[in-house]
Amino acid sequence: MCFRVAETSPPPPGQTLFLNLLGQRLCFLAGAPLLCFSRRYSSDFSSTLQSIRKKCKLDEISPHSLFQEDWTAFQSSIRIMAACGELLRQCGDFEQQLANRILSMAGKYLSDSYSSCGLGSLHESGSERPSAVKNPWQEYNYLQRESPAEYASFLETLYALKEKGTTHNLLAAAHSALMRLNQLAHQLAFDSVFLRIKQQLLQVPRMEGWSTAGPGEMLNEDLPHFSLTPLEYISNIGQYLMSLPLHLEPFVTQEDSALEVALHAGKLPFPPEQGDEVPELENMADYWLGSLARATMQTYCEVILQIPELTPHSAKQLATDIDYLVNVLDALGLQPSKALQQTLLLLKVKPEDFKQAAKPLPRRLASSIASMRGLEP
Repeated sequence: MCFRVAETSPPPPGQTLFLNLLGQRLCFLAGAPLLCFSRRYSSDFSSTLQSIRKKCKLDEISPHSLFQEDWTAFQSSIRIMAACGELLRQCGDFEQQLANRILSMAGKYLSDSYSSCGLGSLHESGSERPSAVKNPWQEYNYLQRESPAEYASFLETLYALKEKGTTHNLLAAAHSALMRLNQLAHQLAFDSVFLRIKQQLLQVPRMEGWSTAGPGEMLNEDLPHFSLTPLEYISNIGQYLMSLPLHLEPFVTQEDSALEVALHAGKLPFPPEQGDEVPELENMADYWLGSLARATMQTYCEVILQIPELTPHSAKQLATDIDYLVNVLDALGLQPSKALQQTLLLLKVKPEDFKQAAKPLPRRLASSIASMRGLEP
């Protein structure tokens, strides 16, 4: 970008000095001191979040823990997210004020005749035209001579503010640090809710009933699926999922502008599958519910593949459990994932039809379930 002053309107005495001082002040505000503060603050905040994770044992999940609902950690996480939203909002407000102040102070010194053909300078443009009387304020540009990189960055900033409006460029480092904090708070809130579901799912591969033929196994082989009832682990999960809207709605519908900023700035794990419609994005409670449901389905499919062996009766029992989860999802207005539907299909299909049914499905899934059921893949 070239910063040129019109020949018919030479810069007043003190212009270059003023711009030098303003440039240094801008470099100071967006430079080392603020960056050092934001890094230190972010580090302390991150350490606090990590301490909360350890206290809640979010990274040390035991499948043997008793199932009990505890929303204390989630409520604390929501308050932390609101704090992150307030920090993001204040950072944005300060950045806006800073940009407006810079434009109000430096705008009158910016000539409309400058162009963006590359980074020029007042010194260069002043030396290109002859002048009988040298202007010391214009001739000696100490910011450019002492730190050309800072001077070039300053001119780029002025040009961006004048031509493109204000963005997060002035305080980019501080804004990025706050965004990372907000993301950590989102992960903390998500994990605190999903913890109870994951504890139940981790029991699935270890359940002895899958490979043990109970009394009357041969008599029950021909019983239809509707004669079986879902096991306790999946019933707990279903009831927990059904209670989620009651706990999510109050936090996303309350009039809290800081929390709203945090919710829209953060991202949740387990995004929708490619090509799926995501109407839940219009409602943050539905967005959270959809993410938790997808996490449940994906984790469920993963633990099912860890089951060493399935008897014919236990295969029907597992299909019954999956059917129950599908019904719960349907009641919540959610669709089962492709992987869960494929797993259910391979569990229900008759042994003589397994090969044909498995042909269009992922090979790893088909071979794993065939091995569990004692069938030829």
